[in-house]
Parts: sequence; structure tokens; C-alpha cells
Amino acid sequence: MRQISRQSGAVLVVALLLLLAITLVSVASMQRSVLQERMTANMYERQLAVQQVEAALRFAEDWIADQLPDPRGSIAANLWFYDLPELNAIDRWHDPVTQWRTAPTINVDMSGTAEYFIEYLGEWPSPVNPDCASATTIEPDCLSPTFRITARNIVTPGTPEVLMQTIWRL
Repeated sequence: MRQISRQSGAVLVVALLLLLAITLVSVASMQRSVLQERMTANMYERQLAVQQVEAALRFAEDWIADQLPDPRGSIAANLWFYDLPELNAIDRWHDPVTQWRTAPTINVDMSGTAEYFIEYLGEWPSPVNPDCASATTIEPDCLSPTFRITARNIVTPGTPEVLMQTIWRL
């Protein structure tokens, strides 16, 4: 007489467990890839914003140079060109009433652009000879008008914020 052997289904259970493990590894790998793609996109957006702000600083420096021999004459004519900062006042780049001037766009890939303002900081010694102001008699070419340029990108939701400053001296 013949006996019928019964299969226990162990191969099926092992195969399903292996399939589950492979699926979990694949899902984790896809999540890592998506995260890396987002990080790369954020770095790209940040670099575009940095370039835009640096271009705004350069544009403002060129504007000051075009106002020579003395850019201070343009302070009253431009709402974004400020005189000496007040001692205990809030920093102008944090002050909501500060007027910013829009800079030309250099990156057409960016949704926003950059803006800047200029502050006159007073007469400061030249970095070439910083001790000239401590002499009893100050030489005429010792002190020169100094300006601080502050630039930022116009932030839209989901984009990085970049704020830079530079000091410009005659």
C-alpha cells in the first residue's frame, strides 16, 4: 500500500520571510535615496542664494564707487542709504522698517532675488596704517569714509535664507 506524504509548507514560509526582508531593505534604500536627493536640492538652492547675495554686495560696492568722490552726498536722496547707526538701536537688518533696495537678478533659476542697503559708518583709519589715528597730529589721508553693505536674499517658503555684510572704504 502506498502512503501519501504530507507537505508541511516550510519552504513557503521561508520564502515569504526572505521576500519580506528584501522588501524592507529595498524600502529603506529608497528612503535614503530620496533623502539624499532632497539634501542635494537644498545645497543647490543655498548655493544659488549665496551667489545672488554676493552679486548684490558687488552691485552695491559698484554703486558706491560710482558716487565718488564722496558717496555721503547720496544719503538723503536714497531711502536705502543710511547715515551713522544709532548706538542702542536695533540692528538695521533686523528692523522691519528698514528700506531694502532690490538688486538685479543674476540667477534666473531662482524664484527670488536679493536686496541690500548701505550704512555710512563714519571716518575710520586705513587698514594699511591703522595706528595713524592715535598720533597727536592726524594726517589728512589717515581717515576715510567707511560703509557697511548688508545684503540678503528674498526668502520664499522652502528656500534657505542668506544674509551677508561687507565693509567698503574709500
